[in-house]
Amino acid sequence: MLDRIKQYLGIDFPDDDMMLQSMEQAAYAYLEGAIGKGYDRNDPRAQMLLLQVVADLYNARGTGELSGKASAGTRRMVDNFVLQLRLERGANGV
Repeated sequence: MLDRIKQYLGIDFPDDDMMLQSMEQAAYAYLEGAIGKGYDRNDPRAQMLLLQVVADLYNARGTGELSGKASAGTRRMVDNFVLQLRLERGANGV
């Protein structure tokens, strides 16, 4: 997943690899809290959410707050993806 994260962020150097891996783990934990434990990490929406969370963390590093750079449309899409995944987990009895 690190290569995919780096491609998403447009990073082609290894300097931040350890930090990106830590951010990936934090993003997985965040998504577990938002969606629920045992969500399908291979769902394309979950993967896009992970990439967006890591991007927010990476772009905000050192600032003390998450950036507001994502458009309102992107934020709405993220909220919708989380809601969809939550509802599907509930509908499947998980």
